[in-house]
Parts: sequence; structure tokens; C-alpha cells
Amino acid sequence: MKLNLSLKQAVLYSFTAIISLVFYIAFGHHLSRILESIVIGTDLNITQSLTYMSVFFILFILTDKFYNLYTRMSANRSIEHKAGQLIDRIDVKTQRESEGMINALLVHLEEYRSYETAFVPTIIKTMVKVTLIIATLFFIDIYAGAILLFTAPFIPLYYVLVGLQTQEESVRQATRFDNIGTLFLNLIRGKDTVKNTGSKDTVIKRLEEDNKGFVKETMHILKYAFQSTMMLEFITILGIGLVALEVALRIIIFQNISFYTAFFVLLLAPEFYSALKVLGTEFHNGKLALGSYEKAEAIINKRPMNTSYRGKTDSSAAEAVNLTVGHGDKLLLNKTNFTFSKTGLTAITGESGAGKTTLLRTLLGLHEPVSGTLDVLTTDIGYVSDQVYFSDTTIYDYVSGHSHSEEKVMEILHKLNLTDSIDNLEAGIHTPIVNHDIPLSGGEIVRLKMARVLISKPEIIIMDEPTEFLDAETEQLVMKYLTELKETSAIIAVIHRRQLLSIADSHYVLNNGELQRGDAL
Repeated sequence: MKLNLSLKQAVLYSFTAIISLVFYIAFGHHLSRILESIVIGTDLNITQSLTYMSVFFILFILTDKFYNLYTRMSANRSIEHKAGQLIDRIDVKTQRESEGMINALLVHLEEYRSYETAFVPTIIKTMVKVTLIIATLFFIDIYAGAILLFTAPFIPLYYVLVGLQTQEESVRQATRFDNIGTLFLNLIRGKDTVKNTGSKDTVIKRLEEDNKGFVKETMHILKYAFQSTMMLEFITILGIGLVALEVALRIIIFQNISFYTAFFVLLLAPEFYSALKVLGTEFHNGKLALGSYEKAEAIINKRPMNTSYRGKTDSSAAEAVNLTVGHGDKLLLNKTNFTFSKTGLTAITGESGAGKTTLLRTLLGLHEPVSGTLDVLTTDIGYVSDQVYFSDTTIYDYVSGHSHSEEKVMEILHKLNLTDSIDNLEAGIHTPIVNHDIPLSGGEIVRLKMARVLISKPEIIIMDEPTEFLDAETEQLVMKYLTELKETSAIIAVIHRRQLLSIADSHYVLNNGELQRGDAL
């Protein structure tokens, strides 16, 4: 089984585990000698042996603590790296599978943590313990060593048989969990539709069926866990019993073994089987964790989008040469050339589905083109979209981005005619936004999104249907503000409402894969 460890980590893990067990064996050696001296009456410097025993016991405890601390720190760094890989895969494509991405980042990766924090350190420590204890017992009592060597293979063999089935069940459970999460989020988003169409009973039945399926998968996994525990206990009891019987026969009947050897063997044998029992538990948990990680790994292994395809230009806001942009198998732009001015308002129109929003995302660095070159004035671009997500925050924090004063926020809200509506709220500008719920009308929410972007006055502002949901009076107010703003910034806007063309400095029409220059009105 691949442990996903670097050579340095594997060496440090193994070396620390070896040192820790050597200290334990030395502790057991001196403890056995002391007890032999007390019970049998052999000559021994008790004070010196007690000192050695205490020192080795303390060293064993310290090295064991260090091993646990170091392996946990290494595991946490690895988990952070994998979380970073997941975050790097977040792009415009992942919005179609957002529930799977959220589950991978917050659920599956967290469940995988136990694999690196517990299973990997345990399997290395166990392999070290098994090897050194058997070697030690063969040196002091070959018969006890043979018993351990004979019974030990049954445990890992059972691990393999049970573990493979456990991992398959875990993958099915993780898939079922993702499906439930997707269904639940879709129901939350469409709760009004469910209510208005009278589909409540159908939805409840579907949720109950999925929940029963998830419980069934979970119970299957627990069944394997109980079976695994029972078999491990049986093998452990059998192994320790055989060792104890061998020692008893040799010390009582055959009388060919010393008290020191007998006690030392009985001290190491339980430690041997205890390590295998712990490994059994962690092996089961590790297989569960690997099953969860497969869901996250599927996302990590996807080719990340190239976000560095944009070059730099100082002569215009954006410039494209032979730019080809596709969406799936469909080409939306085919070897298109354009130059957008550093200031002024550039309007883009076209039929629905022509690729206008995809073009904006390409300018933003969110949609990798098929071919061609694209240069932009700056990568610090303001974006006003109808798909902005409102996290749990306040209106002030949302607009300011924790970077602007209340006075500046109120100034931009006043320019967009939002101050009266917000002042009427109980908490005013500090009204909380919870669960994507804002106590404002559709047109006011559009202006609030604009305020968040416009407050910083970026050099390039990209807007997707900026006057959508606005009444005629508010649209005129926004157009007046944009007229002032375009004197110092480049505004690139996809528009449907023709009124905005009256203040456009340039007009492009996207049609059949071509971006053609229109007439500025």
C-alpha cells in the first residue's frame, strides 16, 4: 500500500519509531532483571538498575510523544497542501459541480485527515515494533518468537480481505453523501418552486429514500468494523495464550527458562499484539478515509485551468489577436481581433447564447481560450455580475470589502440612490446579510453589487447587464454615474437594454463567432 510519504518523512518516521522501541525494550530488560532479583534473589545492583529503568522509560515516553507530534505536524502540512490543490481547481467550470467541490473541501478532505494523522504513523510504528520484537524474542526465546511469527500473518491477511471491501463501501457512502448534499441544496434553492407546485410530499419521499440509502451504507461499514474487531481480539487472545502456555510449560515442567526470560517474553508479547490491534483499527479507519479521499482526488487530478494566458499591454484596456474561445465543442469566438480603449464605455450586444458572458470571463481570466493572444492593461479588474454570491456579512462590509470608511461607502451609495432604502432598515448600513438574503428589491441589489465594485474605481470595470431590473428613473441615475466614471476608467459592458448605448463610446456586436464593430450611438 502506497503511504504517500516523501523519502525524508519515511526515514524520520522509521528512525524515531525504532529509537522509541529500543528505549522500551531496554526498559523491559531492566524491569525484568529487577523483578528476577526480587523474586528469585539473584545478585543485582538494584539502585543502578532502577536508575537505568527510569531513564529508559522517560526516554521512551519522550520519543513516543515526539513521534506523535512530528507525524501530526507533517500530516497537517500535507492536508493543507491538498486543500490548496483543491482551491486551485476552483474556476468558472466548478460552479456546475459546486456541491461536490464543497463536500470535497469541507467533508471528504477532513475525513481523509485521519489517514495521514493516524493510519500512516501507526503502520510504520507497527512494522517497526513487529520486526524488532520478533528479532528480540528470537534472540532470547526462539519458541516464543516462532509463535509470534506464525500467528502474525493472519492479522494483516484479514486486514486486506476486510479493508478492500471497506474501501468500496466507503466510496459508495461518500457518493451517496454527495448526492444527498446536492439534492438538499437544490431543494433549498428551489423551496418556493416546491411550495408553489405542491411537490412537498414528493420531495419528502425522495429525501427519506436517500436518507435510508445512506444509513444502509453506513451500517454495512459498521458491520465490517465489528467483524474486524472480533477477529482481531480472537487472534490476539490466541497468540498471547500460546506464548503464555509455552512459557509456563518451560518454566514449570521443563525448567529450562529463567524468570528473567519468561517475564521479558510476557512483557513483549502483549505489546506485539497490541500494536497489531491498533493497526487493525487504524487500517479500517484508513480505508474509510481513502474512500473519502477518492472523491477529493478526482477533483485534484483534473487539469487546472491556465490562468496566466493573459499578457500585458499599456496602450489599451484589452487587445486580442486571433482569439478563439470555446464552450464545450462549440466555438463562440473564432480568430477574433479587437482593441478596447483605456477609457470610455465599450458596449457589447448579441443574441442570447452567442457567448457574451463567456467573452467577459475570458477577459477576467476565468475562461481559458482555445488559441490566440489576449493582453490586458491590468489584472485588477472590477466585475459586476448577476451571479455574485452574498456571504454572511453586513451591507457595509460587503460594499467596503473591509478597505473603505463608512463615509466613502455612504458616498457611493448616495450616488447610486441607495441611501434612503438602506436608512429605512433597522440596522441601516450594518444590516446583516444572512443566507444570501438581503432586505432590498431586485434593482437595489443590482446597484449594491455595482457599489462594491465602483467604490474602488478600478482601471477596468466589466459589467454583465448592469441596468437589468432597474426602473427607468434609476437607470438614468446609473447611466449618469457611468458617464462620469468612464472618463477615467475603461468600462466593458454586455447590455440588453438599448438605452445604455446612448452613452457608449464604442459598440461591438457578437454574432456567429465574430465580434464586429458597430456604430456608437
